[in-house]
Amino acid sequence: MVRENSCSPKCNSADIIIFNNKYENLIFCRNCSLLKKKDLENHKDRVLALDKFNKDVKQIIETDYYKKQISENRSIIKKILRITKKNPTKILDYGCGYGSFVFAGKELGFTTSGYDINKNFTENLSHYFETFKSENALLNDNNLGKYDLIFCRKVLTLSSNIYKDFSNFNDLLSSSGCLVVMDQVKNISKYKTIITLDNNNTLLLTIEALKFYANIFKLSTKYLKNDFGDMFIIFERNNKKYLNDKISIKTLENLEKLNFIFLFLSKIKKLSKKIYYGFKS
Repeated sequence: MVRENSCSPKCNSADIIIFNNKYENLIFCRNCSLLKKKDLENHKDRVLALDKFNKDVKQIIETDYYKKQISENRSIIKKILRITKKNPTKILDYGCGYGSFVFAGKELGFTTSGYDINKNFTENLSHYFETFKSENALLNDNNLGKYDLIFCRKVLTLSSNIYKDFSNFNDLLSSSGCLVVMDQVKNISKYKTIITLDNNNTLLLTIEALKFYANIFKLSTKYLKNDFGDMFIIFERNNKKYLNDKISIKTLENLEKLNFIFLFLSKIKKLSKKIYYGFKS
């Protein structure tokens, strides 16, 4: 059980320090390398009320931009299949949002379902595919150990309990299942974060923190790519335990100061790709 002010059963009050980012006091855990806001439940409610999460679902899914998102997610699924060399029977999008990943999975012939804490998504998308409107509905006996692939994109930085999220992944994954996390991390990141900027994130993620929580549930890293803060990581079942790496709050502060350099390098990389594929075509 997670104790008050701790992040996981592996962390305790002695690991916790308070960090002020000039906007507010934040909580940093030296054990799991996680930085988070206080009073996460209230903050979660504020995030859920944001306009970008409460647009008309039917209108959104008919836009050209949404169709491009579906195409992008088809490519992501194909990449996952190439890396894992597995053909999943059941796929879950954990934090499905407007559902572009689930539509992409269906177009590729997979049985796909979506879960989100925002009922604007799950209630309106239930006309198109299976959705779960609550954590209790998701964690029913029929779903436990049944998903060969769980996809989680831009969800954990808005989480109010990352330990519970990884516990859910563990309960839902099949014995040979894979977990894919795509999110923003602070390691060599072009993004400003809640260290120096007041924004909507509840958590600051690092590679070290993601591996820490995966390791608790015996999920090891199959694949990892960090594109200047855009993390793509695949975890798979493994009975081994690994030593956890840690990162200090001072290192995170220093990396934050270099974000403009990483942003510049990211733009150079993107431009180089456009030039390369322009000549290739």
